[in-house]
Amino acid sequence: MDKLQWFKFSYADWRMGKIQRCDEVTQSRFINLCCLYWSKECSLSYEDAEIEIDKNHLDVLLSKKIVINIDGFINISFLDEQFLEIEGNRKDRSISGVVGNLKRWHPLIHKRYENKEISLDEAINLSKSIAFPSHTDSTPIAEQSQSIAEKRREEEKREDKIKQEVPTLEEFISHAVERKKNVCTEEVRLKYFAWLDNNWSITRNNKTEPIKNWKSSLTNTVKYLGEAYKQPSKPIEETFEQRIIRLNLEAKANG
Repeated sequence: MDKLQWFKFSYADWRMGKIQRCDEVTQSRFINLCCLYWSKECSLSYEDAEIEIDKNHLDVLLSKKIVINIDGFINISFLDEQFLEIEGNRKDRSISGVVGNLKRWHPLIHKRYENKEISLDEAINLSKSIAFPSHTDSTPIAEQSQSIAEKRREEEKREDKIKQEVPTLEEFISHAVERKKNVCTEEVRLKYFAWLDNNWSITRNNKTEPIKNWKSSLTNTVKYLGEAYKQPSKPIEETFEQRIIRLNLEAKANG
């Protein structure tokens, strides 16, 4: 497909994403994997991905859910969404095209459809429930693709706004220390990344709320964080009698 010559890449998503928890070699291998995945029209088996970037690096990406393994095929969500948007804008929305996509992305579901165990609509709905669990309606696949693209754009706008308000780790720790001088900076660092992993949100009473003022939120949180470890004072190693003898000897030595 001529439209797959490039894909969108967000520097902010890269810098703030879970990929930053991986070492530099794994990060580099992930870029190579993205390029191969895109060139294969987002249809790449686990075995081919393993050959491309090595099993150890692939397992790290899977464990951090940067890459997902579904029915023996890997999925990279941000590329899948772009591909769906392109597919949704294509003029060819025939049944054969839908079946082709089903075969590429969900071969086991496609096999059930071929064996007439399920209808095409059931196969499409089942594939959408796996790839996008939040979408459970029966919207046609082209409209579903457009809906996903629109939601993605709204999410990107919200994420861009959040990222503008996210401080650096140094700013975050500095503010915590201002509010609690002896706070354990390691706990502050962990809190920072916990908020990042939660899309810069706080969970209260089983409800996730975006952080509107991080300084205020951190001020309310820092009092619950532990204190820095204090080195205990060195115990006295001599008895009172030993001290008297030592001082007498020092006095004699000094004349």
